Amino acid sequence: MKVLILFSHAWRGGRSGGAETQALQLIKELAGRGHEIYFVASTGKQDTSLLPPGALAQYRLPFQSFNPLDKVQAFRQLLQIVERHKIELIHAHHRTGGYFAECLYRRAGVPYIVTVHDIWHRAPAKWVHGFLFRNLIAVSSFIKRGLTERFGFTPDRIQMIYNGVDPRRFESASDEEAAQFRARFGLGNAVVFSLVARVSRSKGHYDVIEALRLLPHDLPFICLFVGEGKELPKLRRMAVHYRVQDKLIFCGYQSEIPAVMRASDVILQPSHREPFGFATLEAMFSGKPLLVSASGGTTELVTDDREGIVFPVSDVAALAKGIERLTKDEGLRQRLGQQSHTTAYERFLLSKTIDETEAYYFDVVRAANAEHRMTA
Repeated sequence: MKVLILFSHAWRGGRSGGAETQALQLIKELAGRGHEIYFVASTGKQDTSLLPPGALAQYRLPFQSFNPLDKVQAFRQLLQIVERHKIELIHAHHRTGGYFAECLYRRAGVPYIVTVHDIWHRAPAKWVHGFLFRNLIAVSSFIKRGLTERFGFTPDRIQMIYNGVDPRRFESASDEEAAQFRARFGLGNAVVFSLVARVSRSKGHYDVIEALRLLPHDLPFICLFVGEGKELPKLRRMAVHYRVQDKLIFCGYQSEIPAVMRASDVILQPSHREPFGFATLEAMFSGKPLLVSASGGTTELVTDDREGIVFPVSDVAALAKGIERLTKDEGLRQRLGQQSHTTAYERFLLSKTIDETEAYYFDVVRAANAEHRMTA
C-alpha cells in the first residue's frame, strides 16, 4: 500500500515526544512490511536533510502558518504529492493534518486516518469535529472517551490502538552505558529518580521541586530532569530558592534514553495531563518501577502497587511520600520493576501496535472503495 504520513507539526526527528517517536516507528516498521511510505511534515526549525528511516521521499509544507495563502499553497502541493505517488491512504497525525486530509478526501477521494495523540483542548467549535473527521485512532481509552464526550464522535469511528515499544532498543542498553551515565552526572550510589519529558508546567516538574522540600535532607536519593524546555531557568531558580539544588540535576536533552532508563532506579511521571505516557511505557520495557500521577491515560498503563505507585494529580505530599518509600525499600523497587517489565511485554509490544494499525489501514481502504463503488 502507498501511504502518506502527514505530520502537521514541526518535525524534530523524535525529540518532541511520543507523537514523533511513534510516527518514526510506524514509518520504519510499515516500510519493513513492504508498504511504500512517503512523509510530509510542517516547516520549522529542524534538520530537513534527514529522511526518516523507511520513507521513500519527504516534503516540508507550512501547515502551521497563519497566512491563509500559505494554507492554500500547502493544500495544492499536498494534492500534487498525492497524485505523483498515487497515494492510497493518508495517515495524519494531529488535528491540523486531519483538516488537510479531509479536504484531500473530498477533492481526490483518498481515504485517511487521523491519530489523536492528545485531547484537542484548543480546538474551536469542538462539536463540529464529530461531523468532520471520518476515521480516527486514539492512543488510549482516555482519549477515546474525550472524543466521544466532547467532540461528538460515535465510538465506531474511533479505533483504540495503544502506542507500542520495540523492546530490542531498551534491551541493547548495557550496564557499562548506564555506569558511564551515572559517572558523568556524579550519581554515585544514590537512588535515582528520573523525570524524562519535555520540561513544562504540565509535566509536573514544579511539583517535584515542591516535594523535595518535604523530604529529609539525608535521604540517599537524587532526582534527574531529562529534557528541554522554556521553564528550565525558572526551575533552576526555584531549586536554589528552596535549597534543594543538591537533590536535583538538570541533564538536558539526552539522545540515548535506553541508557538513561537503565541508569535510573525509578521513573517519575507526575503529569497534570497525560493522554498516554510514552516515557512511562519505555520505563516499563526497561524493567523500572514507576512513580506516577493518576492523570489521563497513565492509569491504563500502571496499576497502583503493581507496576508502580500511583498518587493523585498535583498531590505534592503524596509524591514526596512515594519518593521516600521507594528510596528506602529496595525490595519494593525490584518487585514493581519486575511486574512493570512483564506488563509491558504482555500489552505494549510495538509489533502488536503495527499489526493493529496495518489491519485498520486495510479496513479503511476497503470501506472507502466500497463507498466509491456505490456512488459511482
